[in-house]
Amino acid sequence: MRIRVILVGVEGAVNLGLIARTCVNFDVNELYLVNPVASIDEALKYAAGGRDLLLRSVITSSLEEALRGVPVSAATSAIGYSEGDVIRQAITIEEFTEKIYPRAEKIALVFGRESTGLTREEILKTDFLVTIPASLKYSVLNVSQAVAIFLWELWKREKKVAVNIPPRASREDIIKLLSVFEKITEFTVSSEDKRKRCNLVLKRTLMRSLPSQYELKVLLYWTRRVARKLETSRGSLNEL
Repeated sequence: MRIRVILVGVEGAVNLGLIARTCVNFDVNELYLVNPVASIDEALKYAAGGRDLLLRSVITSSLEEALRGVPVSAATSAIGYSEGDVIRQAITIEEFTEKIYPRAEKIALVFGRESTGLTREEILKTDFLVTIPASLKYSVLNVSQAVAIFLWELWKREKKVAVNIPPRASREDIIKLLSVFEKITEFTVSSEDKRKRCNLVLKRTLMRSLPSQYELKVLLYWTRRVARKLETSRGSLNEL
């Protein structure tokens, strides 16, 4: 993923570990730490699959150094708007994701301290100020949550295939299942009008349900067995 995550003055070891883990969750392999306060050794306890990334994170003494080599950068802040303040005129995460990210070869996302966020001087060193819309009652997110939301939104733009999502059944497979349902309906519903209604409802319900390939395979197995039983029963009755 073409993203560099930069944490300025990160204070909590738990947050640092969780952020490293989140970066790996969403294929981010560049983590820069500007004057970190948190202990990396302590953060390793919370990093899980992000331990290797945390161990090879780049520690710098200035934000300018961490931004080096990245053509586009975005500061993040819960304070996205203040009337009359030219610095606090943020764009939303949706606007950033849809309009800025697709045009950038590489982007640095800059996150501030848990206690005070980014300074005005640090925000001015970046190209954009981006905010996550949240409740008017309390809009400040935990930094690890903010990182997760940003990376999730950008990861979706990459349209990558997730290994923890089962492949969906194709339309052709659903039509195959419907043909067996129609046979069952023919055996069990005498009225032609009611058969049409039943088949239509079954079709719409199946299309909305988004079954996985395996789920459809099981349904197809079951309906075929039902259809065979009904066909056999009808044949036996006809012989009487």
